[in-house]
Amino acid sequence: MNAVLSLHFEVRNEQPDWPVVAILVDGQNPFAAVAPDRQGFDPAAILGPPTPAPTPDLGPLAPDPTCDLGPLVPDDAGRRVAVYRCSCGEPGCGVIAPYIVPSPDRRRISWVDFRDYTGVFDDPLTDLTADGRPWDLPDLHFDRTQYLTEVHRATTDRSWETPRRATARLLTDRLTTVPHLRWISPAWNADGVQLSIEPPGHHQLLLHLTSTAPTPSQAADDMAQQLLSCPPAERSRRFGWRR
Repeated sequence: MNAVLSLHFEVRNEQPDWPVVAILVDGQNPFAAVAPDRQGFDPAAILGPPTPAPTPDLGPLAPDPTCDLGPLVPDDAGRRVAVYRCSCGEPGCGVIAPYIVPSPDRRRISWVDFRDYTGVFDDPLTDLTADGRPWDLPDLHFDRTQYLTEVHRATTDRSWETPRRATARLLTDRLTTVPHLRWISPAWNADGVQLSIEPPGHHQLLLHLTSTAPTPSQAADDMAQQLLSCPPAERSRRFGWRR
Protein backbone atom coordinates (compact mmCIF):
# COMPACT_ATOMS: atom_id res chain seq x y z
CA MET A 1 0.00 0.00 0.00
CA ASN A 2 1.26 3.48 -0.85
CA ALA A 3 2.04 5.95 1.91
CA VAL A 4 0.84 9.56 1.93
CA LEU A 5 3.41 12.37 2.01
CA SER A 6 2.73 15.64 3.87
CA LEU A 7 5.09 18.62 4.03
CA HIS A 8 4.72 21.31 6.69
CA PHE A 9 6.61 24.43 7.76
CA GLU A 10 7.92 24.50 11.30
CA VAL A 11 9.57 27.29 13.30
CA ARG A 12 12.25 26.09 15.71
CA ASN A 13 14.02 27.95 18.50
CA GLU A 14 11.81 31.03 17.99
CA GLN A 15 13.55 31.89 14.71
CA PRO A 16 10.76 32.65 12.20
CA ASP A 17 13.23 33.82 9.55
CA TRP A 18 14.69 30.32 9.36
CA PRO A 19 11.86 27.75 9.31
CA VAL A 20 12.32 24.11 8.35
CA VAL A 21 10.28 21.67 6.30
CA ALA A 22 8.81 18.94 8.50
CA ILE A 23 8.05 15.65 6.74
CA LEU A 24 5.09 13.48 7.72
CA VAL A 25 4.25 10.08 6.26
CA ASP A 26 0.70 8.94 6.91
CA GLY A 27 0.50 11.76 9.43
CA GLN A 28 3.54 10.67 11.47
CA ASN A 29 7.21 11.57 11.68
CA PRO A 30 8.80 8.61 9.86
CA PHE A 31 12.18 9.19 11.55
CA ALA A 32 11.04 9.58 15.18
CA ALA A 33 12.03 6.05 16.22
CA VAL A 34 15.67 6.31 15.09
CA ALA A 35 16.44 10.06 15.05
CA PRO A 36 13.84 12.02 17.04
CA ASP A 37 15.96 15.17 17.25
CA ARG A 38 16.80 15.53 13.56
CA GLN A 39 15.25 18.50 11.73
CA GLY A 40 14.29 19.38 8.19
CA PHE A 41 15.98 21.74 5.77
CA ASP A 42 15.13 25.35 5.01
CA PRO A 43 12.22 25.54 2.52
CA ALA A 44 14.33 27.39 -0.04
CA ALA A 45 16.88 24.55 0.03
CA ILE A 46 14.67 21.46 0.00
CA LEU A 47 11.80 22.81 -2.13
CA GLY A 48 13.46 25.33 -4.40
CA PRO A 49 11.70 28.29 -6.09
CA PRO A 50 8.00 28.14 -7.07
CA THR A 51 7.45 26.32 -10.36
CA PRO A 52 4.48 25.57 -12.65
CA ALA A 53 2.26 22.67 -11.69
CA PRO A 54 3.28 19.21 -12.96
CA THR A 55 1.76 18.39 -16.33
CA PRO A 56 -0.54 15.36 -16.60
CA ASP A 57 1.14 11.99 -16.89
CA LEU A 58 1.19 11.02 -20.56
CA GLY A 59 1.99 7.37 -20.03
CA PRO A 60 4.95 5.22 -19.03
CA LEU A 61 7.04 6.10 -22.08
CA ALA A 62 6.55 9.88 -21.93
CA PRO A 63 9.41 12.06 -20.68
CA ASP A 64 8.94 13.23 -17.12
CA PRO A 65 8.57 17.07 -17.15
CA THR A 66 8.68 17.38 -13.36
CA CYS A 67 12.36 16.68 -12.67
CA ASP A 68 13.08 20.40 -12.15
CA LEU A 69 10.70 20.74 -9.19
CA GLY A 70 13.49 20.65 -6.63
CA PRO A 71 15.51 18.04 -4.73
CA LEU A 72 12.49 15.95 -3.71
CA VAL A 73 11.51 15.20 -7.32
CA PRO A 74 13.96 12.83 -9.02
CA ASP A 75 14.68 12.21 -12.67
CA ASP A 76 14.28 8.69 -14.05
CA ALA A 77 17.62 7.55 -12.63
CA GLY A 78 16.84 8.71 -9.10
CA ARG A 79 19.25 10.41 -6.72
CA ARG A 80 20.42 10.52 -3.13
CA VAL A 81 18.76 13.38 -1.23
CA ALA A 82 19.30 14.54 2.35
CA VAL A 83 15.79 15.20 3.66
CA TYR A 84 16.67 15.75 7.35
CA ARG A 85 19.83 17.02 9.05
CA CYS A 86 21.44 17.18 12.47
CA SER A 87 19.48 18.98 15.19
CA CYS A 88 22.18 21.68 15.25
CA GLY A 89 21.21 22.65 11.70
CA GLU A 90 24.50 21.58 10.09
CA PRO A 91 24.08 18.84 7.45
CA GLY A 92 27.78 18.04 7.75
CA CYS A 93 27.14 16.64 11.23
CA GLY A 94 24.77 14.02 9.85
CA VAL A 95 21.72 13.55 7.64
CA ILE A 96 18.91 11.20 6.79
CA ALA A 97 19.39 10.66 3.07
CA PRO A 98 17.25 8.18 1.16
CA TYR A 99 17.67 7.35 -2.48
CA ILE A 100 14.60 8.89 -4.15
CA VAL A 101 13.61 7.11 -7.33
CA PRO A 102 10.51 6.71 -9.53
CA SER A 103 9.20 3.29 -10.43
CA PRO A 104 9.72 2.16 -14.06
CA ASP A 105 6.00 2.53 -14.79
CA ARG A 106 5.94 6.01 -13.21
CA ARG A 107 3.13 5.08 -10.86
CA ARG A 108 5.14 5.48 -7.68
CA ILE A 109 8.02 7.45 -6.19
CA SER A 110 10.01 5.62 -3.54
CA TRP A 111 12.44 6.52 -0.77
CA VAL A 112 14.80 3.60 -0.27
CA ASP A 113 18.17 2.77 1.29
CA PHE A 114 18.21 5.48 3.97
CA ARG A 115 21.79 6.46 4.91
CA ASP A 116 23.65 8.83 7.20
CA TYR A 117 26.71 10.81 6.05
CA THR A 118 29.14 12.92 8.04
CA GLY A 119 31.07 15.74 6.41
CA VAL A 120 29.47 15.16 3.00
CA PHE A 121 26.28 17.21 2.64
CA ASP A 122 26.03 21.00 2.84
CA ASP A 123 22.65 21.07 1.12
CA PRO A 124 20.05 18.42 0.24
CA LEU A 125 22.01 17.51 -2.91
CA THR A 126 25.73 16.82 -3.24
CA ASP A 127 28.22 14.82 -5.27
CA LEU A 128 28.73 11.72 -3.16
CA THR A 129 32.23 10.37 -2.72
CA ALA A 130 31.71 8.00 0.22
CA ASP A 131 29.41 5.26 1.47
CA GLY A 132 27.10 6.24 4.29
CA ARG A 133 25.95 4.40 7.38
CA PRO A 134 22.57 2.68 6.88
CA TRP A 135 19.61 3.84 8.94
CA ASP A 136 17.23 1.21 10.29
CA LEU A 137 14.29 2.61 8.34
CA PRO A 138 11.86 0.84 6.02
CA ASP A 139 11.50 1.81 2.37
CA LEU A 140 8.66 4.23 1.67
CA HIS A 141 6.51 4.13 -1.45
CA PHE A 142 4.23 6.96 -2.54
CA ASP A 143 1.61 7.28 -5.25
CA ARG A 144 3.28 9.48 -7.85
CA THR A 145 0.33 11.84 -8.37
CA GLN A 146 -0.20 12.41 -4.64
CA TYR A 147 3.52 12.89 -4.09
CA LEU A 148 4.02 15.41 -6.89
CA THR A 149 0.86 17.29 -5.96
CA GLU A 150 2.04 17.65 -2.36
CA VAL A 151 5.55 18.76 -3.35
CA HIS A 152 4.09 21.32 -5.75
CA ARG A 153 1.64 22.57 -3.11
CA ALA A 154 4.44 23.09 -0.59
CA THR A 155 6.71 24.68 -3.18
CA THR A 156 4.12 27.30 -4.12
CA ASP A 157 3.11 27.98 -0.49
CA ARG A 158 5.13 31.03 0.58
CA SER A 159 3.45 31.41 3.98
CA TRP A 160 6.78 30.59 5.65
CA GLU A 161 8.55 33.55 4.04
CA THR A 162 8.84 36.42 6.51
CA PRO A 163 9.22 40.01 5.22
CA ARG A 164 12.95 39.80 5.97
CA ARG A 165 13.31 36.59 3.97
CA ALA A 166 11.31 38.12 1.11
CA THR A 167 13.57 41.17 1.13
CA ALA A 168 16.67 38.99 0.97
CA ARG A 169 15.23 36.94 -1.91
CA LEU A 170 14.21 40.03 -3.90
CA LEU A 171 17.55 41.71 -3.25
CA THR A 172 19.32 38.60 -4.55
CA ASP A 173 17.34 38.96 -7.80
CA ARG A 174 18.39 42.60 -8.09
CA LEU A 175 22.11 41.97 -7.52
CA THR A 176 22.77 39.25 -10.08
CA THR A 177 25.44 41.45 -11.70
CA VAL A 178 27.54 41.76 -8.52
CA PRO A 179 30.63 39.56 -9.00
CA HIS A 180 31.25 36.73 -6.55
CA LEU A 181 28.05 37.32 -4.54
CA ARG A 182 27.56 34.09 -2.56
CA TRP A 183 24.45 34.64 -0.49
CA ILE A 184 22.06 37.17 1.07
CA SER A 185 20.09 36.49 4.24
CA PRO A 186 18.39 38.33 7.08
CA ALA A 187 20.99 39.74 9.45
CA TRP A 188 21.55 37.83 12.69
CA ASN A 189 20.31 39.78 15.72
CA ALA A 190 20.05 43.01 13.72
CA ASP A 191 17.81 44.80 11.25
CA GLY A 192 18.37 44.48 7.51
CA VAL A 193 20.28 41.85 5.59
CA GLN A 194 23.78 40.44 5.33
CA LEU A 195 25.62 39.81 2.05
CA SER A 196 28.61 37.57 1.47
CA ILE A 197 31.00 38.38 -1.36
CA GLU A 198 33.86 35.92 -1.79
CA PRO A 199 36.28 36.55 -4.68
CA PRO A 200 38.55 33.57 -5.43
CA GLY A 201 41.69 33.70 -3.32
CA HIS A 202 40.37 36.44 -1.04
CA HIS A 203 38.72 36.51 2.37
CA GLN A 204 34.96 36.71 2.66
CA LEU A 205 33.56 40.25 2.59
CA LEU A 206 30.51 40.39 4.85
CA LEU A 207 28.29 43.42 4.29
CA HIS A 208 25.26 44.74 6.16
CA LEU A 209 22.47 46.72 4.46
CA THR A 210 19.40 48.30 6.01
CA SER A 211 16.39 50.21 4.72
CA THR A 212 13.40 52.03 6.17
CA ALA A 213 11.25 51.29 3.11
CA PRO A 214 7.85 49.83 4.13
CA THR A 215 7.64 46.76 1.86
CA PRO A 216 10.11 43.99 0.95
CA SER A 217 10.12 45.04 -2.71
CA GLN A 218 10.81 48.68 -1.89
CA ALA A 219 13.44 47.73 0.68
CA ALA A 220 15.17 45.51 -1.88
CA ASP A 221 15.15 48.35 -4.41
CA ASP A 222 16.60 50.74 -1.83
CA MET A 223 19.33 48.35 -0.69
CA ALA A 224 20.28 47.48 -4.26
CA GLN A 225 20.63 51.17 -5.08
CA GLN A 226 22.79 51.73 -1.99
CA LEU A 227 25.18 48.94 -2.91
CA LEU A 228 25.36 49.50 -6.66
CA SER A 229 25.96 53.23 -6.27
CA CYS A 230 28.92 52.60 -3.96
CA PRO A 231 32.32 51.89 -5.60
CA PRO A 232 33.44 48.30 -4.80
CA ALA A 233 36.56 49.58 -3.03
CA GLU A 234 34.38 51.59 -0.62
CA ARG A 235 31.85 48.88 0.24
CA SER A 236 33.77 47.40 3.14
CA ARG A 237 34.16 50.77 4.82
CA ARG A 238 30.57 51.83 4.25
CA PHE A 239 28.69 48.54 4.72
CA GLY A 240 31.15 46.24 6.48
CA TRP A 241 29.48 44.01 9.09
CA ARG A 242 30.15 45.04 12.65
CA ARG A 243 28.76 43.08 15.57
